[in-house]
Amino acid sequence: MLEVLGKNTMSAYDIAAKMTWDIDCENWEQFPIAQKWFAVGEAIAHLRYLESEGRIRRNIAGEIVTFSA
Repeated sequence: MLEVLGKNTMSAYDIAAKMTWDIDCENWEQFPIAQKWFAVGEAIAHLRYLESEGRIRRNIAGEIVTFSA
């Protein structure tokens, strides 16, 4: 998760799209929509954990939520 985030500021959706998943799709665009929802939810759980550990920050700008290291 930290490797994917790097020095960037990204949304959970963008982070999930760059993670490695055990699903039979060549790329994120081929993921079924339901699998994308599950993947983003999983990413958010990991991001919130890292936030609670003080290893990343959650940034809120209006309705947009991003994360940064």
